[in-house]
Amino acid sequence: MLTKYRLSSYSPEKCTADLKNCNLILLTQASKNELHQVCQTFDLEPLKFDYCSSPEEVSHYHPIISDTLPEGHILVIYDFIPKQEKIENQLTPAIIIFNQDVLIICTDNSETCQRQLAEKDSQIIDFIAGYTLKCQQNLMNSLLEYKPKIDQLDAAAQESFNNDELRALTNLTRKLVFFEHTMNDQSETVAAFIKDPQFKAVRQKELCFKLDIQQRRLTKTIHLFRDLLDSISGLFTEMMNSSLNNLMKFLDSAGLVIATAALVSGFMGMNVGGLPWKDTQFGFWLTVIISVSLALLISIYLKRKSYR
Repeated sequence: MLTKYRLSSYSPEKCTADLKNCNLILLTQASKNELHQVCQTFDLEPLKFDYCSSPEEVSHYHPIISDTLPEGHILVIYDFIPKQEKIENQLTPAIIIFNQDVLIICTDNSETCQRQLAEKDSQIIDFIAGYTLKCQQNLMNSLLEYKPKIDQLDAAAQESFNNDELRALTNLTRKLVFFEHTMNDQSETVAAFIKDPQFKAVRQKELCFKLDIQQRRLTKTIHLFRDLLDSISGLFTEMMNSSLNNLMKFLDSAGLVIATAALVSGFMGMNVGGLPWKDTQFGFWLTVIISVSLALLISIYLKRKSYR
């Protein structure tokens, strides 16, 4: 869906003029034809929108070369769509191309942009800074929702574990891996963006401080959560190793006890002369008593040595 707004009017009504007469163009889940139309109109490379709906897009900020958009820049940041189920669809890039007169936003989450339109910013650079802040807040809100899950896994790891908890740990780790790599790129992008000389007014510099602090807060939160999950994962691994070691010790001890009884009965079962009690009616029971007695003695010894 291709929608076009006039930034100065702050109205959600579609522009009736062509693209060049609009100073805000919002592309929401745009088709290839719509992207091609924008690229042709503003002399943009189609490559800039190749990963517009993919978490593999790289966050970046740099000038662009366009005869239609002189002194234009491209800013790629990330937004979060909580309605989606998979992290690959939840983390969505927002591609922002702009100069002093025109603003183009391509994103799968139009709600964030709609909320920023209500701010009625007077300049495009203010709109972009406010929009970026809202995207950062969406990411932070989604991250904080993971904290109770991490606490539950930590509590479970202190007592025992099961397959459901291991699957939950794997799924949560996978989400944070996507978050971490995405925010590592975005940290550099935000740092480059706030150094842009277009931020001159006091209010704009204050927005820059907010952007920097919020991005640092995002990065710190992700690293904290990843370290917590790593510690929980390590605890799960140690518990599994301990359980396996105890099982192996038990099996070794049981094997030794059984082998002792088998050794005695094996000797007494040899088909050679000179064996004791072979001609008595109590020979079998004497052999059983000796085997069981030796097995019990070895069991008691291993128990005292904690080899059970």
